[in-house]
Amino acid sequence: MKKKVLYLLLLAATFYSYGQKELSSDYSFTVSEPYQVYDSPKKYYFSDGNQILTVKPWKKSVVLQKFDVSNLKQISVKEYEDFPDNYVVEGMEQLQDKYYLFYSSWTGKKIAHEQLFYREINFGTGEFVGEAVKLIDIDGRLAGTFASTAGVSAPFAFGFGVTDKFSFLTSLDESKILIQYRRKPEERNDKESYDIIGTEVYDKELNKLWANEYTMPYTERRMDVEDFAVDSDGNGYLLAKVFHDDSNKDKKKRKDEEANYHMELFRLSKGSSEIEKTKIELGDKFINGISLFESFEGYMICSGFYTNGLNNELHNADGLYTFKITREGKLIDEKSYEIPLEILNQYVKNRTKKRNERKDEDGKAEFEHMKLRHLIIADDGSLLMIGEQTFMIVHYSRKRTYVTYHYNDILVSKIDASGNLAWMKKIPKRQSGKPKMGEVYDTSKTYQGGMSYSYFNANGNHYIVFLDNVKNIDLELDQIPALHSDGYGGYLTSFKINDATGAISKGSILDTREVTDKMEVYQFSNNRIVKTTEDQFVLEVYKKSKEDVLIKVDIN
Repeated sequence: MKKKVLYLLLLAATFYSYGQKELSSDYSFTVSEPYQVYDSPKKYYFSDGNQILTVKPWKKSVVLQKFDVSNLKQISVKEYEDFPDNYVVEGMEQLQDKYYLFYSSWTGKKIAHEQLFYREINFGTGEFVGEAVKLIDIDGRLAGTFASTAGVSAPFAFGFGVTDKFSFLTSLDESKILIQYRRKPEERNDKESYDIIGTEVYDKELNKLWANEYTMPYTERRMDVEDFAVDSDGNGYLLAKVFHDDSNKDKKKRKDEEANYHMELFRLSKGSSEIEKTKIELGDKFINGISLFESFEGYMICSGFYTNGLNNELHNADGLYTFKITREGKLIDEKSYEIPLEILNQYVKNRTKKRNERKDEDGKAEFEHMKLRHLIIADDGSLLMIGEQTFMIVHYSRKRTYVTYHYNDILVSKIDASGNLAWMKKIPKRQSGKPKMGEVYDTSKTYQGGMSYSYFNANGNHYIVFLDNVKNIDLELDQIPALHSDGYGGYLTSFKINDATGAISKGSILDTREVTDKMEVYQFSNNRIVKTTEDQFVLEVYKKSKEDVLIKVDIN
């Protein structure tokens, strides 16, 4: 399920004049003096352009830090230990000029209540405002994510437990927030069980606008929730994949030319306990992923990737699609865009090129394991869609079985305001990794670590930033990138794409193994990168000796 994208910002300490070792004239960077590290499995970063606020929950305490962006000096550090023993952080959200930390607390089997609390943070002072406020109190248990909780405040210390019981989505203008939860099913047979999903909508002051619990119109077996959204009027939306029978969901027979499912949009509105449904179909195309966004025009935009009806792999992509949904639930402006063969054949082996050429003759050439990661809506109505090739591989041996997670090529596509494909670019990337012992991650989702990418836009350009293998610095168009192994250093690399022309260039920013003559850094994560100003972003990394540093990168 989609959660709001937050481009995180970073901490700082006293400014330190390290020798700089920039690798590209397009970028320069400054490193702060080392400062005390605060451990936390979930770290949140915010910036107003001048200062940075960081929120670091850990076991029974939460640390709030403030930093100055210009000189990377630490302004304040405050630690709060007045949280309940069994609290679990559910999220950190910004609503315009308001900042809220949400956490849940389970009352226990005797009382059996799930509760959601929030604490407001004053960005200016870097302090909590008043005491915790109980926002939601539910009689009974909620479903959540079975996740590793090593080092997390949870009833299961250093083991596994249920987290992420609540999901948070904000409107485009950040004036509304939708909080969603799912009751724990009473019936264990998914062919007979109907999900009960709670939806509560609040304004930016967290005044409740409306709330309702909806019993889904299809059994768990017949329905998968794909996405949630809320618009600026406070209406809720749910995208669902609805299966036509109780067979093995996405699986289909080789000769099938029609999907065993269709998509439906559920509209959830104040004052109505009924779900308004709209069926979504793309003819003979199989939708392999779909996401929902609010546009500046007042429409909801659906987008994702599709495969042609004759293909056998539903997780692959033949092309991408977009369409709009009016507030009344009507589908308009449906568009689809095929991925050209020349794009598919970039940065692949010769035998893969020949296989793609053979498949293309039958309309079967496709981009494997493609998932939509970002959709950026520009002020002029144009769209930027970013997809990433991601999958996992299970490795079997006599001694053990383990899983590796892979984040490979990126596909960036611009659709202009008229609905025409302006350009499409493939960015070469090969990343592989697996969780380390004791590392905190969601066992139901793909492990990320220091892999994947960050996205920024500045001065009419789009930037894709990720950690790469040093061997790929001078990679040519016909060369296959070398594999980057997560957790073993690498070069922070940026691809710049001109918004108007699609012209693409590449630059290497820094080497994590030798940021300066004196320093190697560790624990890189794209979740610790944030854009601070139009042409600047900051990242936080670990330098060992129980110290972190900030690295401020300027786009020249």
